[in-house]
Amino acid sequence: MDWGVGSGPATVVAVSDGTASVYLSNGGGYLGGGQAHESIRKAAQQAVSVAADALPATHQTTDFPLPQRGEVMFYLLTDAGVFTASALETEMGGHKHALSKLGNAMQEIITEYRRTQ
Repeated sequence: MDWGVGSGPATVVAVSDGTASVYLSNGGGYLGGGQAHESIRKAAQQAVSVAADALPATHQTTDFPLPQRGEVMFYLLTDAGVFTASALETEMGGHKHALSKLGNAMQEIITEYRRTQ
């Protein structure tokens, strides 16, 4: 998930083995938490599961633009290629958007990193 926040894009990565990372455009971030913390590993695996359910709401892509402020972009890497979809942060906030559940699952990774700090 690439998220257009005020300070620049933030990227949250979840991998099926429980690897989870958060990269901030200012050079900061969190790495390796899924190996050290069960809660982060479970959040990453849950996010991957939710991403599989969200796949029908995406389309295949070979372009990877950064999000604008207030925009959230998802890139799902599959055996069939990379799929993408995007939404405005305000649209996803009401939990009615097709990508809201995925956005929430990715946010849970950030939450778990904060809890372990």
